[in-house]
Amino acid sequence: MKIRYVAMLVVWAGAALAQPPVAVKSEIGHVTVYADRARVEREAALPLAAGRQEFVFAELPGWIDEESVRLTLRPAGAGKIVDVRVTREHLTRSSDEDVRKAEAAVQETADALADIEDDLKVLAAQAKQVENVRAFADAQLPKDVAVKGVDVNGYGAVVKFVGDSLRDTSSARRTLERKQRDLKPEQAARQKKLSDLRQRNQLEQSTITVAVEAPAAQAAKVSLIYMLPGCTWEAAHELRTSGEHPSSVQLTSFAVVSQTTGEDWNGAQLTFSTQSPSETLELPELQSLLLGQLPMPVANKSSGSSFSKAQQVFEMQNNGFFIANNSGALQLDLYNDNFDRQNKMRERVLTVFQKLQKRGTTVHFEGQGRPMVRQDGRAVRIPLGALTLAAAEKIMCAPEKNPNAIHALTMTNTSKLPLLPGRVAIYQDEAFLGHTDVDFVADNETFALVLGVADGVKVRRVLDRRASTLARGERSKMEVAFDISVENLYKVAVDVDLMDRVPVSQSKEIRVYRIRVEPDGKPDDRGLLQWKLHLNPGEKKSYRVEYSLEYPGQILLRARQSMDANGLPAAAAPAAPAEDLIRKLEATF
Repeated sequence: MKIRYVAMLVVWAGAALAQPPVAVKSEIGHVTVYADRARVEREAALPLAAGRQEFVFAELPGWIDEESVRLTLRPAGAGKIVDVRVTREHLTRSSDEDVRKAEAAVQETADALADIEDDLKVLAAQAKQVENVRAFADAQLPKDVAVKGVDVNGYGAVVKFVGDSLRDTSSARRTLERKQRDLKPEQAARQKKLSDLRQRNQLEQSTITVAVEAPAAQAAKVSLIYMLPGCTWEAAHELRTSGEHPSSVQLTSFAVVSQTTGEDWNGAQLTFSTQSPSETLELPELQSLLLGQLPMPVANKSSGSSFSKAQQVFEMQNNGFFIANNSGALQLDLYNDNFDRQNKMRERVLTVFQKLQKRGTTVHFEGQGRPMVRQDGRAVRIPLGALTLAAAEKIMCAPEKNPNAIHALTMTNTSKLPLLPGRVAIYQDEAFLGHTDVDFVADNETFALVLGVADGVKVRRVLDRRASTLARGERSKMEVAFDISVENLYKVAVDVDLMDRVPVSQSKEIRVYRIRVEPDGKPDDRGLLQWKLHLNPGEKKSYRVEYSLEYPGQILLRARQSMDANGLPAAAAPAAPAEDLIRKLEATF
């Protein structure tokens, strides 16, 4: 029985050795980019043999989220996946002998530089001693002259000794300094080589091994999916119009993507998502709404713990990975700049996308084309789509905030997808007019974008000083009157939305009364006023807003004396709206 058992082991081992693991060559076919990570899908051909066989995806980034790994075998029935393993190994393991040699080389130049430093100190001491001899000779000469006359030969010998010694010392110092100057770059190069060897020993790469059992030899394909940190994206837009009074616009949306994932995206289909992938890993479970008693405690879930570990590895090794695969200080400087910009973009985008998720909105956009997006962190702009929208001109002015009338276009988002918040570059007849911002716009929602300043509309808002008074006291009283005028200097009629406001008190200490708006007007609950004007060429319309304020005379003094939570004077912190308004109004008198 014992001999038979050994024979069976030999047969099994021989069968296993007959089909060694096969290295798989895969390509990235699709990438979904989220606010702080990417979902990468690789495709590979598998030459299946009958029975069990292992295939290896090697040299993948070392910060893959292991729990996100998914594999799919096609066609159906080609075989079944029976095992998947994710392991990490060193990027390039340097031998101990290589490290020892590099350490010895560094120590050799360090010792040589230390010897030079010692010799320079000896030369400095010698020069000081020679200077002492010269000083002694200069002091002794007058004494010798007074007693026994000048010993020309003796004094000449001293002068020669001092001169020769100083000359030899200077020559030796220059020689040592040249050696020191030549050795320092060599020391830096050897130190860098040692650092690279040590760093390579710490860098890791991922290997994914998949075991497949196939009923027969055949060709198949496998899809490998994983997530990893190191990328982000944000929306940007272009608005193009033509003519002085456009009736339509072309609005093009882009995804601005930056990635340092450790692998280039060369010709992959890109999808951009506002979704939070970590939230999709949890079942949509609800707790009971038990009125009158506390709910049962629920254990905290750690769906993001696996990705957090990947993020930590990424932060520790990403820079070293780039150095190991690239050369040149300039490239590293550019990479670090790109990496910093990417981090700032990611923080900005996370905030925006979290707001969208709170309102129950998640969107996926398909990128157009298959561009190259390198792993160096450079931002790449990828078109998402273009819309031709009907536009209506609108001139808006709020002279309290801006003395200029603003030329805007109102449109309705007729696409099936929303517009994401982002910067909008504005072009009119191929001229670049500047940038504005757009907030989230749902499908079929009307929105407005700034086109520029409406130079042909003159807006004026001034304080009527004859009708405005300020009486300071325990209870200060203020009478305020503003005259507002809007004039159309265009040669065509225009419609103008004029906006103003009056204060609304939310404090018992502050009273707002005797509000009067001419011609007839009434502020809403928020104190906002709005007039819709139709102005013919050269026409001018005027309005007047009056109100009275009563408030504690010490309100501004109290604000100045108060301290904020960090112990800073209140003047260093933003003023409350009421205090800010009172301060501005008092400053006009």
